[in-house]
Amino acid sequence: MPRGISMFFCGRSAKNSMPPLDFCESLAGQRQNRENLWRRPCTVTVIAASRGVTLVELLVVISIIGVLAGLLLPALGAARESARRSACMNNLSQIGKGLTVYDSEHLKLPGWRNAVDRYTTGMAASEATRPQACVSWTVEALPFLDQREFFDWYESYDPAVPVDDVSTKKVSIFVCPSAVVDASNQARLCYVGNGGTGGETLNSGSQVRGDGVFLDAAGNSPDKDWYLNNYGQQYGGSNCSLGQVANGDGSGSTLLLIERCGLNTPSDVAWSANPLPAVAKANAVLTTHIVLHPPELGPGEAPSTTGMTINPTAESLVFPSNDWGLRYPSSPHAGGATAVFCDGHTQFLSEKIAPWVYCQLLTSNRKGRSSRAVNWERYIGKDGVWVHYILDAADVK
Repeated sequence: MPRGISMFFCGRSAKNSMPPLDFCESLAGQRQNRENLWRRPCTVTVIAASRGVTLVELLVVISIIGVLAGLLLPALGAARESARRSACMNNLSQIGKGLTVYDSEHLKLPGWRNAVDRYTTGMAASEATRPQACVSWTVEALPFLDQREFFDWYESYDPAVPVDDVSTKKVSIFVCPSAVVDASNQARLCYVGNGGTGGETLNSGSQVRGDGVFLDAAGNSPDKDWYLNNYGQQYGGSNCSLGQVANGDGSGSTLLLIERCGLNTPSDVAWSANPLPAVAKANAVLTTHIVLHPPELGPGEAPSTTGMTINPTAESLVFPSNDWGLRYPSSPHAGGATAVFCDGHTQFLSEKIAPWVYCQLLTSNRKGRSSRAVNWERYIGKDGVWVHYILDAADVK
């Protein structure tokens, strides 16, 4: 055996000496591992063949999807309507701000009927076109609603020079997002002003200033080129200002604008319509963009205490009238209508509002009201006696 090499066995070495302990333990461990490997049971994985979905399982899944859709779709629809109502309220807010700037520059609000120099003069020159001579507050407000080019069409009107007619064009800020816009009336108007009694009731030949906010600024008197002598009423033009409202019943409790575009309102109301002079007890027409007090009560007549002034139906009127679809506010939103007040704040008014509360929201100055407005601000108390209702701050919250 070569020198320097020793042979080791599990028993004795060539020199009859014991091998190192760790070497023997290593060999024993390897032998034990081989034995354990052979003794380990063999695991066989069996892959089951895939099977199709049964008809019952498919129907269960479809049913679950249907239930989920039934739960989610109404919530989605409600969320979308809430967004549209917010957009509608924003429209009113922007129009209200525009009218506030108008009031600041002119020290008065536009009327529900106005004369615009060249347009009115051009239209009034002919008997055939004279009824179209005056314009609504909507036209006067255009420059303050980023629609200056539309207003310029009226201001620079020349019947001898044909120019693209803007009166049929859509003004988006005038349209409630929830309202249906007929293809035949792109110029639809969904918001109207607080007209009070709108010239239906006069005081010695003058308009009653305290019944509302928008008055007939053009008037209907023989000294005007646009005078229409077939209306039976003569009265001078007049305006109201936000300052007068603030010093009267208060800006925060006086309506400026409100919706009028519900199911019972004609869809052909257009912002460009030419308003006509007021006719006694018959002013709620398509061309006048205002809401009005309920009709005047006759001797012995009493207003309904349960009738509706917002979103009314033929069966829920506070007082019978043929023009109720245009006289009262209405909205495509369920439960009420959006409005902006003279101080600029917007609010959703419930359709359940009491008639005497609604009528007080219309009046701008109790010292200058008509007897007609006063009668509608009363209700019958518990003892059967007529009581004049005092508006409370909670009524407009």
